Amino acid sequence: MYYFYIVESPSKRIGFGIAQNVQERNKQYCSHCGDIVSMTVYGGQRSHAKALERTIKKQYIDNLWQIEDWTTEWLNNDITREQLVEYVNELIETRHIKVDNLVADYNFTMGNII
Repeated sequence: MYYFYIVESPSKRIGFGIAQNVQERNKQYCSHCGDIVSMTVYGGQRSHAKALERTIKKQYIDNLWQIEDWTTEWLNNDITREQLVEYVNELIETRHIKVDNLVADYNFTMGNII
């Protein structure tokens, strides 16, 4: 299984990405920011998780947070987690993307999700 996730930083900035091991990825986010962070986690086929990530990067190109010349996988502050979750759920339904919403509010202290 491969994972697509939406992450929320302690300052409420919304990010997204893909991972093979979402528990380890969540630990990395927590380690970097010094706090527990929560994720909305989707799981499914690797190619579909990657397609979902690519689509979001294209659709949100003007709203990706940039640090000098580096485009991150974090969104500008005016986009909420709820908005991105709604958009992802719509993409999954309309484009028949083979991933399922596994956990709405995950962090590594909950253990492995599979």
